[in-house]
Amino acid sequence: MKNKNRPFFYEKKETPLWKWLLIFLCIAAVLIIIGLQIPTVRQRIVEPIYAAASFLVNSARDLFNMTRMYHEEKSEKNVYEPLEFPDSQVLFAESLENLSAISQEDPLADLRQTPTPSEYSKVAAWEYLDPNLNYAISSGGLPKEETVSIQLIPPVFEHADLFNDGPAILSADLRYWGITENQYHIAQMIHPNQFDPFTSFSDIQNYISQSYENLLSITRLNGTTDDMVGLLQRGIPVILLIQFHLPYAFWLQDDHIGCQYVLLLGYDSQKSEFSFQDTIRGNTMKISESELLSAWYPYQREYLVIYPAEKDEDVKEALKENYFEELNTQRALAKFKNDSEMLPENPYAQYNYAAMLHKDNDNGGAWDSFQKAQELSLPQRYFNLQTDMLQTALELGFADDLTDFVKPLWDRNNNDEILTLYLGWAEILRNNYKEGISFFEKAEKINPHSESVRYALRYKDTMLN
Repeated sequence: MKNKNRPFFYEKKETPLWKWLLIFLCIAAVLIIIGLQIPTVRQRIVEPIYAAASFLVNSARDLFNMTRMYHEEKSEKNVYEPLEFPDSQVLFAESLENLSAISQEDPLADLRQTPTPSEYSKVAAWEYLDPNLNYAISSGGLPKEETVSIQLIPPVFEHADLFNDGPAILSADLRYWGITENQYHIAQMIHPNQFDPFTSFSDIQNYISQSYENLLSITRLNGTTDDMVGLLQRGIPVILLIQFHLPYAFWLQDDHIGCQYVLLLGYDSQKSEFSFQDTIRGNTMKISESELLSAWYPYQREYLVIYPAEKDEDVKEALKENYFEELNTQRALAKFKNDSEMLPENPYAQYNYAAMLHKDNDNGGAWDSFQKAQELSLPQRYFNLQTDMLQTALELGFADDLTDFVKPLWDRNNNDEILTLYLGWAEILRNNYKEGISFFEKAEKINPHSESVRYALRYKDTMLN
């Protein structure tokens, strides 16, 4: 029956599909914006949203570049005059008097006071700095005769926000020591740009030294099960950087290989199993000893220990000669040299040895080993995390190689403070000061608190003017 309240020419119209879609998108956008204001919601929705957006943008650019690559001719790479890099204390000296005082000091004096084997009667004499150390990659150190079962009390769990596993794991470690912290407060100082993808051990250490006078922090290389158990037995958790598989693709043909910080909290020798807190995947996680050592190996098995000053003797007792940085570096160099010879087809073995050669000031040898590692195919994100190869290229004057390594990664995320700095250093090598300084200033906007950024800006002010 016709509705008398409607005119005879009335026709019922369906709402177009595109209008419903627009309404849905608007509602979704409002819900996302509201959700981003709630930390617990934000921590779970930002990464997949960012990954999807990155995948679309990066894939479009990669496809566009594929249409251009056949028209670009490769130019010959040049070697430039290496730069002089003053020590940061010298560069930041406020006066000639301060500079003179610094020049008379021996910054390695404490390291040169190394112990002798007799000081560590618990360590077998053959093991002390033996150049033929033959630890396999999966080895945890010396065999244990006793059953060990340790489980430290996990701190209150906090899920990490996007690229925020560094500040989140640091806040967990601080809460273990009774200090109330959260990842967002820490991130304001060491990770202020949400999209800067990585926080380094040195960033964390600088925050500790500037914020907590009663806490000490050390990083060491070539960690073993013995080192970890020794620290855990004394009630000291350990921060590790390990490799893991990313759940989302950020570009076409993404290899999904990334890394994250974890807080080691326990060990069970009967199960050969470690327990740890993972601010990305869960509160209390378990991992076999062999799996942990394998995932840890790509980053020279570096570890960070944060502890109250009164526990310094406990740390020294747990780490034995590895407590002394210079000795630890020598042992790591011997170990990774041996690995590179035993495992010539392993890119991580080659890279780790190269990184140690760089630390030992052998840039020529380091570059040769870096090239071997690169030929064996390292993960796509590796140079976001490991800068020894980039630094070696810089110190040798290989500006073109440096740009070739950094630019593709930087194009995928130009919020990366470290990659931005290295692009700037490459331009400084080429005497393109205006372009180099522009990159330094971009890095400052990303993280004005970074020691690397502050050094670059100081270098610009003192060495380029």
